[in-house]
Amino acid sequence: MNVPSVPSLVCFTLNYYGRHNIFMKDFADVYLTHEQIAEQLQLAVETVYRWLRSRKLRGSRISPKAWRVSERELAAFLKRQNVSELLFEEYVDQYELGTFEREPPYPGTTKRVDYRLTHHDQILWFEVKEFADDQSLTGTGGRAFDPHVGVRGKIGKAAEKFRDYDSECCSLVLFNERFNLVDICTPRIVLGAMLGGVGFVVPHNKTTGDWSGTTVQDNVFMDGGKMIHPHLKTPQNTTISAVIALERFAVGQKEMKFEIERIELEEQRGLGWEDLVALLENNRAAYERRVLRTIVYENPHARNKLPRDIFVGPYDERWGQSGDYIAQVYVGDELAKLNKIEHELGLDQGPFQRQEKRTARKRKS
Repeated sequence: MNVPSVPSLVCFTLNYYGRHNIFMKDFADVYLTHEQIAEQLQLAVETVYRWLRSRKLRGSRISPKAWRVSERELAAFLKRQNVSELLFEEYVDQYELGTFEREPPYPGTTKRVDYRLTHHDQILWFEVKEFADDQSLTGTGGRAFDPHVGVRGKIGKAAEKFRDYDSECCSLVLFNERFNLVDICTPRIVLGAMLGGVGFVVPHNKTTGDWSGTTVQDNVFMDGGKMIHPHLKTPQNTTISAVIALERFAVGQKEMKFEIERIELEEQRGLGWEDLVALLENNRAAYERRVLRTIVYENPHARNKLPRDIFVGPYDERWGQSGDYIAQVYVGDELAKLNKIEHELGLDQGPFQRQEKRTARKRKS
């Protein structure tokens, strides 16, 4: 197999709507005070304080003595599960993927993987991990930030968990809504963490340093991939079949951006803050809509392949081997519709290209 390459992708998810940031908050989440939690659980307020300070219960500190905890985090705490595990179970039930067991025993090992799923008579194993604030990923002082570090760390821990499951089909599920320095929904980053940072190769003579070719190979996998041996450059992790991003996809936010763009194109002006706030208030329910979806990143070197008839929801997508390349091999119908509208409106382009398109439309009109 030749070294696979990745189609050109944006390396970081950028928000080109600088003055539209008012729409980035998730209004669907409900937050509770520590007093409300204590009342619900019939406990002393100081007990809840202690849980929050020790991080036993996850919350956000908004002042020295005031905390806020989302209902989702409280539900996970009461069930002694992570939010990511609850959402994974919700996804499995929603799309009727099969029956699952939590942390079942496995012959010959004391390590228990989070889930065993029976899907069409096939046994699949899933380790579910989520990201919290982790200062080890950012370091101290000013320096370059490697977006692959967090994902590589989770892959390394999952590999240890799967060490005794080498005859099984094992996948790592990642979820992140707390740590904004980890991106699990950009293929270039996750595939780079798996197979090597995406870069380009300039043909040259290693002795003289002179140019020795006519073609620059771009979007090729370089070094650092957790699935590749760092020195031998051969596959080293063949047990993990895929890395799967689990996301509460903000459909309403994306559709709101479409509506804003349509209005601005029609009226040939940028909407002001009052217009934006009014638009949000009149369409709050639609804006708050989120759907669970997955992005599957296949490991081309896996011994046991994750079947392609799973994780095929209307907003899901999958990246995998296609000939000599890694490419998008599945996109759900609803996601494809959103992508089409986004392209037609030019929202998949940079701000300068979008401005050029707007100027060209004005000239035609």
